[in-house]
Amino acid sequence: MTRLLALLLLAASPLAVPATAAHAAVTPFATGKLTIGGEAFAPAEVLDARALPDINGKVGVMITLTPEAAKRLEGISGSIVGKPLLIALDGKSLAAELVRKPIRDGVIELPGRWSLTDGEALARRISGRDPLPDDLASE
Repeated sequence: MTRLLALLLLAASPLAVPATAAHAAVTPFATGKLTIGGEAFAPAEVLDARALPDINGKVGVMITLTPEAAKRLEGISGSIVGKPLLIALDGKSLAAELVRKPIRDGVIELPGRWSLTDGEALARRISGRDPLPDDLASE
């Protein structure tokens, strides 16, 4: 009887798929057209996007690009040092921060101006999916 119960429980459990493979392949949320410095970045080029509350109660969004997209961002940001880097979604400006040095790590932080709900929705619209779990986002 115990063996039968174990088999039934095993059969009812979904098969585990590595989180990074499943996360990268699926975009369950509708996405918008992300442009950074006038260049389009596809949802597949966004490794992670997440809402981040700050100490003032405002929520910003952190966007982490894939290594290939990070190289593109480095080139774009390097060519406009001393000027603002415009980040837009569907033609609407999200941020225009002054570039002090080339962005080499592929991470952009949009300053806090949203509620948590709106910040999370924006992050999903940028990447097409929920944020990576913290243990995978740091890999």
